[in-house]
Amino acid sequence: MTGESVGREWTGADLAVVVGDYVAQLEKTLAGKPVDRATHDRAVRFVTGKSDMPISWKQGEISAVLSLIGLPTLKDMPPRWSYDEALLEAVEAQLAAKPTLLAVAVRPAALFAAPPAIPLIEAAPPKPMPMPMDEQLIRVIQRFDMSGREADDRFLRGLGVASVVAHEARRLAERGRPDLADEVRPTNDRDPEGCDVIGFGLDERPRLLVVKTTLAGDLAPFSLTQAEYALSDAQPDAFRVRRVYDLLGEARFYRLKPPFA
Repeated sequence: MTGESVGREWTGADLAVVVGDYVAQLEKTLAGKPVDRATHDRAVRFVTGKSDMPISWKQGEISAVLSLIGLPTLKDMPPRWSYDEALLEAVEAQLAAKPTLLAVAVRPAALFAAPPAIPLIEAAPPKPMPMPMDEQLIRVIQRFDMSGREADDRFLRGLGVASVVAHEARRLAERGRPDLADEVRPTNDRDPEGCDVIGFGLDERPRLLVVKTTLAGDLAPFSLTQAEYALSDAQPDAFRVRRVYDLLGEARFYRLKPPFA
C-alpha cells in the first residue's frame, strides 16, 4: 500500500516528517517564494532514514490525498493512488495544525497578481477516482470543506466568473458570432437565481452557467447549491456547469450538464 519496496515500514513519526515537509513546500509555493527541493529532500532523508524512491512515492501519495480533499499540490509530485489510512491521518493532523494554509489555499498572494480574467483551456471531465472514497476520506473532506471555503471567497469566485465570461465571449467570436460574444456577461439581480454567467450556444439559445472555481486539481470536490439544483431542474436545456480548476497553474475547465446524479 505504501509504495515502498525495501526497508522498514513508515512509522507515524516518519509520516509526520514527510507530510510536514510537503506542507512547508506548499506554503512557500502558494506565497510565491522559491523552494529548494534538494534541501528539503536531504532533510527528509536524514530524519527518516529513507532513500529517494520511497520518499518520492510517499510525496506522490500526499499529492493524491490533498487533491481529493481539494487543496493545491506540488506540481513535480504527481499523485499516486496507493495511500493508506495512516497517511490520511498524518495529512489530516498537519492540516488541522495549519489553519492558515487552508485560507491561503483559497486566496494565495499570487492570486492578486493575476490578470482580471485568466485565459482558460478546456479539458474533458475527470475520469472516476482510481479508488473508492471511504468513510474516513469523506469525513476529512467534510471537516476542511475546501469547496465551501472557495464558494464563500468573493475574490476567487469573481476571478473564476470573469475568466469564464472571457472564454465564452472568445469562443463565440472565434466561431463567427461576435454579436453573441458581446452579450455574454455576469448575472445580475434580474437573472434567474442559481447561475453566475449568461452565455449562448451557437444556436443563439441562452446558457445559464454556474461557475465553480478552485486552485486545486480536477478531482477537487464541489457541490451545487439548492438554488442551482432548482434551476437545473427547471431549465435543464439551458443550465450548465463550468468547473474551473488549477486556476493559477494550467487554468483549465470542464463542462457538465444535467441530469446530475
